Amino acid sequence: MEIEKLIKEMVMVPGVSGFEEPFREYLLEKLKDMNPKVDDVGNVYVTIGMGERKIAVMAHMDEIGIVTTHIEKDGYVRFAHLGGIDDRMLYGRIVEIFTEEGTVYGVIGLIPPHLSSSEDRSKTPTYKELAIDVGTKSAEETESLGIKPMQPGRWKKDFVVMGNYIVTRALDDRAGCAVLYALLESLKDEKLNAEITFVWTVQEETGLRGAHGFISHHKFDEVYAIDSMTSGLMPGVAFHLSTARVGEGPAIRFVDRKGVGSQVLRKKVREIAKKNGIPVQEAITGGTTDSAIVQDHGINSLAICIPVKYTHSPVEMMNVADIKNTISLMEKILKS
Repeated sequence: MEIEKLIKEMVMVPGVSGFEEPFREYLLEKLKDMNPKVDDVGNVYVTIGMGERKIAVMAHMDEIGIVTTHIEKDGYVRFAHLGGIDDRMLYGRIVEIFTEEGTVYGVIGLIPPHLSSSEDRSKTPTYKELAIDVGTKSAEETESLGIKPMQPGRWKKDFVVMGNYIVTRALDDRAGCAVLYALLESLKDEKLNAEITFVWTVQEETGLRGAHGFISHHKFDEVYAIDSMTSGLMPGVAFHLSTARVGEGPAIRFVDRKGVGSQVLRKKVREIAKKNGIPVQEAITGGTTDSAIVQDHGINSLAICIPVKYTHSPVEMMNVADIKNTISLMEKILKS
């Protein structure tokens, strides 16, 4: 399957942080011929190859979203964030709420200019002020749709191809999930000189909990986190804040808010990239990845990231060449 089609397929499967079951079930079905396992916290993993050296490659399966908290008497649904959400992306959006009976659509309504003052329009309302309209007039009618507190939701997604770019919500980190699957397909029949474990982790967006749970029970010599990295390449942003350029290759995310990656792996990756003519960047950014929690356990780890514009928005934007070069780079690393 072409990588663009694989990513689109993965993007559309629900998997809000802490509520990853639909995506986990999707993965287990897709990996059923490769003896996938699920650990106690819900991570999915597959191991191939043999050898004394043990390597793990991680990508997080969860996506940012919302969780329902309360149903008002007039039927409106209150909600809270799951993960790093900017309130500016909430207003005027169609959302999906995942109930036991199925998906219910709703809207976070925009107060029209006809009913608002210039002062109102200059403010960004927070999630605490907003509610989801599911087309009902009472709490009983909303509940009859299967909606209740503690149900996950997310923004209705589009998937757009713009020349060499793909644009959608949840490229962070469904692109990484697709990279892992592509690597596994490529390497599963190879004679490898290391034992390699591919791990799709849970709850990265809400505290790196899946990676922490997994690494607490497994020992590796080196770990790579395949994730996204915000590019500062856009109007109105000081580019030096995150110098990863979309379209110029995967980025070694060597420093972020939670720490510094492995110098040993940094040197190794740079040498392999240079030897094989694969473009690679290095940059510093905010946020963090599963790599940071692994390094907390005293294991050499490094985040190798696909540059993305407009992170954590409905229009995350990646260059397909960067994704393909990430696959090529990781193939060389895992076969070295």
